[in-house]
Amino acid sequence: MMKADNDFRGLKVLGLGDNVVDRYLNTGKMYPGGNALNFAVYAKMLGAEAAFLGTFGSDAAGRHVRATLEALSVPTALCRIVEGENGHADVRVVDGNREFVFSNKGGVAREHPFMPAQADLDYIASFALVHTSCYSHLNVHLATFKAASRLISYDFSYRWQVDDLIGPVAPHLDFAALSAGDVGRERAVSVLRETIAQGCGLALATLGPEGAVAYNGIDFISVPPKPTQVVDTLGAGDAFITATLLSLTASGWKRGSRLPAATIRTAMEKGADFAADICRIEGAFGHSAAIPAETPV
Repeated sequence: MMKADNDFRGLKVLGLGDNVVDRYLNTGKMYPGGNALNFAVYAKMLGAEAAFLGTFGSDAAGRHVRATLEALSVPTALCRIVEGENGHADVRVVDGNREFVFSNKGGVAREHPFMPAQADLDYIASFALVHTSCYSHLNVHLATFKAASRLISYDFSYRWQVDDLIGPVAPHLDFAALSAGDVGRERAVSVLRETIAQGCGLALATLGPEGAVAYNGIDFISVPPKPTQVVDTLGAGDAFITATLLSLTASGWKRGSRLPAATIRTAMEKGADFAADICRIEGAFGHSAAIPAETPV
């Protein structure tokens, strides 16, 4: 496992939005996850001062995620707890490959949307970078979050392919991550150009076995994946994004500045190293619990 990076010590970052449990139906285990929550945990693993802000359900899944964050010393001071189901996604492993077969689309976080209070905005302002995602049900607040934050990043996952997200969301971002492993490099390059043209500062597309490509408005920067012994690829994309973002932020990146290609490449190489590490862990970052017997699957 990659050692904590001294360059990230004291770097305050926040995962804002989604958390889930990934329920592995083959093994009867559930693992904490979600784009924003993974970011917070991975940043903590890498030595940053990371926190999480979001909504938990009151069920066993929500309790397990909260207990895991407490055990990992990831603060959750302003998080909400709402009666009902925590977000969950059901996974089956078929011939060694993960297949997502069901999701409750965030559970209580979708049913009771997060409404930022002034205390939340003041809290957000204390972090060097805030990371959220398309699964966090926060798009309507992105302009508010950008005004409150120093840097804001957003994971589009693959939803940019099926929802009209780039135009409405990109103007409110300093950094965008897009999953493009199933559409190829040419399409990825096109959407990166579109994302920057809409006002985002820096955009990055993950390409699965082809690595990743980033665009700063002038340069396209590519890195290959790092060879590794794969136990579980869950969380690899989030790990790549997290280490890349921490490296960029630690380099002194400020809103409105264009990062040089060399700085971006160095950050992406750290991302590739950390993603390879995470592929050797079950679940997004381990910490499994048994799926409760009464849970419908």
